[in-house]
Amino acid sequence: MPIDTPVGPRVDTIRPAGAASALHVRWDRTHTIVNLRGDPADADFLAAVSATLGLPLPTQSGGCPANGSRRIVWAGPDDWFVIGESGTQDALGAALRAAAAGCHHAVTDVSSGYCVLRLAGAPAREVLAQGCPLDLHPRQFAVGRGAGTHFFKASVWLWRTDDDAFELLVRTSFAGYVQELLRRCTLECGMIEG
Repeated sequence: MPIDTPVGPRVDTIRPAGAASALHVRWDRTHTIVNLRGDPADADFLAAVSATLGLPLPTQSGGCPANGSRRIVWAGPDDWFVIGESGTQDALGAALRAAAAGCHHAVTDVSSGYCVLRLAGAPAREVLAQGCPLDLHPRQFAVGRGAGTHFFKASVWLWRTDDDAFELLVRTSFAGYVQELLRRCTLECGMIEG
């Protein structure tokens, strides 16, 4: 058999089983994403930043609070991603810098380096489980919970937004890789993009 002969079916020839059983995928490369660093033991820092964001700054692994316009993703003991609406990075960065003035902190716009991937539908958990080592059963990974992990070899931050919906923060440089793996992982259930 020649080396370039495909062993299995081509990904682009697989037909989705139907909208109800397919994985719904939506990429958003327009979100504002700001990396915030600071001392969680500093009560002034926590209070000022939480008041500015309108959300409590999580201080433990798994914290991922959100409201209608923002989400905070705990990325480490002194490290958070603040995800907001498109085009607000300058205002958000300025507000965080002003709030944390006088406290040890760093605020960096990383919007161009990351994108948000939404996976929804009945097969979402099973598709993620093919390349993610976390136990994503709702008893262990409830709505509102988040974690840093990987999807195959791509480092991601993952959080659950609904019973059958997850969002991932993916480095822009890994987006094509993640997209191709999603195509391969949804051969049975199908994938609908958009």
